[in-house]
Amino acid sequence: MILKDIDCMLVDMDGVILDNTYDNNFWQNQIPGVISKNKNISFEDAKLLAIQIFNYKKNTKDWYDVDYWSNMLNVDIEAEKRSSISFDRIQLYEGVTETLNKLKDNFRLILITNAHRKTLNIKLEKYDLNPYFENMICAHELHYVKENIQLWYMLKSRFKLDYTKTLLIEDTINNIKVGLSAGISQAVYLGDESHVDSKKILKLSSINDIFSAFNQ
Repeated sequence: MILKDIDCMLVDMDGVILDNTYDNNFWQNQIPGVISKNKNISFEDAKLLAIQIFNYKKNTKDWYDVDYWSNMLNVDIEAEKRSSISFDRIQLYEGVTETLNKLKDNFRLILITNAHRKTLNIKLEKYDLNPYFENMICAHELHYVKENIQLWYMLKSRFKLDYTKTLLIEDTINNIKVGLSAGISQAVYLGDESHVDSKKILKLSSINDIFSAFNQ
């Protein structure tokens, strides 16, 4: 992979720029805690109930929809996300702003996240990422999520992208595979899977390694 052949980078947010600890704790602990209190059931029972409800919508547009879960759980999800116990957990990976600053000077950068706009806005209140990106896209506002190949076709058309000169940076291997199927030529994977079975995918531990890992 050669960086000089890249014109645009499509960059994921959670797990790439922001630590996943915030989201994982929110859905795995904070919301079950609220359910436990509201329904007067044990935390363990609330957690099992939450898992059952969440799994039903996994990999769908509703999975990321703050308003959907507010209605489904009768919980103000946005308010819970803004609470200090949650908000304080939003953290940038170390060194990532320096990397983004260098990348934006050399490439078109577009943030593409499955996160709901309300979730994105909360995170941007903690860390303003706008200066680094040409556009910041919440996938569900295009009526698809990254797991659906149609999203990648829509992005290509909307932003007039040449996918032969586009690099996708993601922490979810399935999303990368869908993007590659839509024609994206190269991807960087920042997830935990040890085996990556494609020459088009470069596995890195951090976005900060991108310049040292690629041929200039």
